[in-house]
Amino acid sequence: MSAPDLSVAATFSAQTVGAVVMSVLLLAFNRQYRKEYLFHWTLGWAASAVFHFARGIAMLLGESHPARIPLMVISSEAGCLLIAWFGFGVFELVRRRPVRLLDARNILIALGVAGAVAWLAPGVREAISAIVFVLTALVLWQKRKQREGVGFLVLGAAFFMSGAIAPLALVRVSPYIGYLDFLLQTVMGVGMIACLLEDEREAAELATVEIEHLAYHDALTGLPNRPLFIDRLIVGLAQAARNERHLAVFFLDLDRFKDINDSLGHSTGDQLLKEAADRIRHCVREGDTVARFGGDEFTLLVPNIDNVDDAAKIAQKIIETLKIPFFINDRELFVTTSVGVSIYPNDGADPETLVRNADTAMYRAKDQGRDNYQLYAPAMNARALERLALETMLRKALSQKELVLYYQPLVNVATRSIDGLEALIRWRHPELGLLSPANFISVAEMSGLIIPIGEWVLRTACKQVRAWHRRLDHPITIAVNLSARQFQAPDLVGQVRRALDESGLPPECLELEITESSAMQNSDNTIYTLRELKGLGVRIAMDDFGTGYSSLNYLKRFPIDTLKLDQMFVREVLTEQSDAAIVSAVIAMSHSLDLVVVAEGVETEAQFEFLRSQGCDRIQGFLYSAPLAAEQLEKYLLGKRTAV
Repeated sequence: MSAPDLSVAATFSAQTVGAVVMSVLLLAFNRQYRKEYLFHWTLGWAASAVFHFARGIAMLLGESHPARIPLMVISSEAGCLLIAWFGFGVFELVRRRPVRLLDARNILIALGVAGAVAWLAPGVREAISAIVFVLTALVLWQKRKQREGVGFLVLGAAFFMSGAIAPLALVRVSPYIGYLDFLLQTVMGVGMIACLLEDEREAAELATVEIEHLAYHDALTGLPNRPLFIDRLIVGLAQAARNERHLAVFFLDLDRFKDINDSLGHSTGDQLLKEAADRIRHCVREGDTVARFGGDEFTLLVPNIDNVDDAAKIAQKIIETLKIPFFINDRELFVTTSVGVSIYPNDGADPETLVRNADTAMYRAKDQGRDNYQLYAPAMNARALERLALETMLRKALSQKELVLYYQPLVNVATRSIDGLEALIRWRHPELGLLSPANFISVAEMSGLIIPIGEWVLRTACKQVRAWHRRLDHPITIAVNLSARQFQAPDLVGQVRRALDESGLPPECLELEITESSAMQNSDNTIYTLRELKGLGVRIAMDDFGTGYSSLNYLKRFPIDTLKLDQMFVREVLTEQSDAAIVSAVIAMSHSLDLVVVAEGVETEAQFEFLRSQGCDRIQGFLYSAPLAAEQLEKYLLGKRTAV
């Protein structure tokens, strides 16, 4: 073998060793960083090692050796495949997405076929290499400005030069081509490692930015969170003080959001929060800050505001915007919001005070019936403290058995006999005396205490009526009110079942009352829950009918047994022709649906006679009895089985 051939073979040996080292090195990096492009480059360098090793051995054996042909075929195959794997790696590095498996397979097959015949047609592999490497270099050159560092530049230059000198590999007389190829191989390896390090640095920077964003933004809505809102409020207060301008803080809470979350699931609730956040964002200017404080609570910072009227207009705009129905998962959802507003400097000079006062005003909006806004007034703090104290006392009242049940008779209109009772809760306060539900039920609703209170009412009423069944031998029914929050509780059916089992009360003697407004919040869920309750054998009544906005179609679909006419219609039934017409129509409609009609708030004999003439089934009111304690009612029942 001549000296030039030995020199070329030695160069091939050095290139083989270099390719093996790069393959092992990139394999180690891939195990650590799990980058798909490193995997392709590892395969590319392995193919490069095979290419140079087979080509070097073939040269050492000479052209007449029988093993030369298979070695040249192997070398040609490996040389074509390394082009594909190097190209795949660059593609995935630049585009940040993997090569499609089908595309990769087709390309590898095509290059494999090309490599199989390339040894018979000198220049085919070199031409493919030149085209692919030059195109790869151009891609890296175009993308170099999108990343800091020299990795793309070095790797691109190595690919360009490798593609440029590829045709020169056909000239075997000069060993310098091998030296240049070895040098470019080294530069290419350095470029790949530089790209990896820069890619990791960029990923770390992106992760840092992402962590910082998550630290100051809500993950669900993308809005600023509480810490970022407070930071911006601090800056806004400093600017407002310097420029002697007003600043407004809004506190928003979605009304009855928990009912939607409990009945339709958290995924629906999360989607509702995201869409509500988008709507609120579109209600304000670019310089204003909308933040999510947590749950269904949002805050809004308007740094420059001229007067209180402007703040009121913004609050009203948000309320009206959120009233528009939401369409989520093929459901139409209606949502309202309560808004509280505090103004700097009138309502506070520091972030904590302004947010607290806006929150207080928001609770005042809820107390006023929800779906409205309230501007902060100093008297609200006293009301907030009173509400907090009331909640604390109510918790103690439940544990110390200060809550009691009163019972009001339900009278059969045809026979004037008492055939049912309604259980009504009272609070025997140690200092304030006997309190009606109007004084504490709203606090129980907002605090969540209504759930254990409602369960206590249900158990107590069932036990008491069952005891009267035994003592009086009179199978009266008992009606128990379910609050909106209690009706949405996931264990409601279990609570009713346990109350019946513990007391031994026949299910048909228990009537559960739901309000029209709570039934309409989610009609599909209402129907499902009512059917489960009906499966226990209990009766269902719709209370306060006529005060809400129910559809007669839903009334037909709800599996209810009784309709209770609200006392607002009964009160004026003799003086208001419209009320008389409504009462008559509701009674007739209810009977057509096989429903029992109960009129509430009957106080005079004239009202009773009118209701009897219209076919009303039962009445309830002071005409026969006010709500009585259990001991008083027992005496009443013993001495007066029938009302006069």
